[in-house]
Amino acid sequence: MAVSKLVKYLLFNFNLLFFLGGIGILSFSAYVRINKADFQITAELLPAVNLLIFVGAMTMAFGFLGCCGALHESCCLLAIFFMGLLVMFLMLLSVGVLGAISRTASSQGIVKKHMKDLLPLSEQPEDFQLAFQDVERTSFCCGFFVGHLDWGNATVVPDSCNCTDTSRNCTLLEAREIFGTPCMTYIFTWLDRLSETLIGIAFGFGILMILGMIFSLVLLCQINSGLKSLI
Repeated sequence: MAVSKLVKYLLFNFNLLFFLGGIGILSFSAYVRINKADFQITAELLPAVNLLIFVGAMTMAFGFLGCCGALHESCCLLAIFFMGLLVMFLMLLSVGVLGAISRTASSQGIVKKHMKDLLPLSEQPEDFQLAFQDVERTSFCCGFFVGHLDWGNATVVPDSCNCTDTSRNCTLLEAREIFGTPCMTYIFTWLDRLSETLIGIAFGFGILMILGMIFSLVLLCQINSGLKSLI
């Protein structure tokens, strides 16, 4: 068959990158999904993370399939690989769009509405309170929107609000110094960072997938030309 060895092994190397990249996507997205409380994953952003897990698994599978198709010069495997890349490319576009939407003002308004339903914090389940107290300690903040009042009253404000760093914005609550900054700023900072990561992953692998589709089409055309020349 009149198949270019350069195109063949370029496609093989791209598929190897897809396979390794799939491992990276799957590992990162699974870690974020498992630790969604630490990453402040909202209900609006969770579908993008779940979709990224699926895309990572499919990228690994199709990367392996593409390697086999390139090495064995199989039209069937290469055609399946091309269609798989096209589907995954559209999925990655969806991830990028979901990540971008999560950064809009309207989406942030929805997040704020959901968080207001959690007030007062002192009436939430204990596991939620403990998780949020960890956020307060690590972020040097207190409450969601207006500070310690989000907990209910001064008697139920936890020790996680105690101002342990005098260089921070602190305020006096009876005989205590507590953090005066609400945690909303921290939460939206995390949301923006995660959205940027999702968009970056979608953009980077989208370029690789386009190149992979181009090389697979070139190799398919060369294989078909070689088959016709033998007839």
